[in-house]
Amino acid sequence: MPMSLTTLRPDPDTRPMLESERLGLAAHLHVALRRRVGRVTDVEWLTRDATYAREILALARDCGHVDVQECARKLELALAPLLRRPAAEPAPARAPATAVTSRDTLAQRYIGRLR
Repeated sequence: MPMSLTTLRPDPDTRPMLESERLGLAAHLHVALRRRVGRVTDVEWLTRDATYAREILALARDCGHVDVQECARKLELALAPLLRRPAAEPAPARAPATAVTSRDTLAQRYIGRLR
């Protein structure tokens, strides 16, 4: 009898999916995307970061290959708790550092930081 997701998880409603099972599903999606679309993904980051997971799952759903879409559907079910979290807002841009141009200022900063 071939193994399926239901064979590995006898009662999916009562037992949470293990991290190794989520990584396995992410690895299957990684291989399918690499073979069919030429896209390489970060398997571990896919199971940890909701924003990255949403983007990769959207790419997999839109690729047009049924096997990739099926892998994405299974992984989306497995990552449902992660995907329910709100997307993190991007960090604000920092002001660019100013370059030290004066030789005196550079010497003063260097001497001041020796001790």
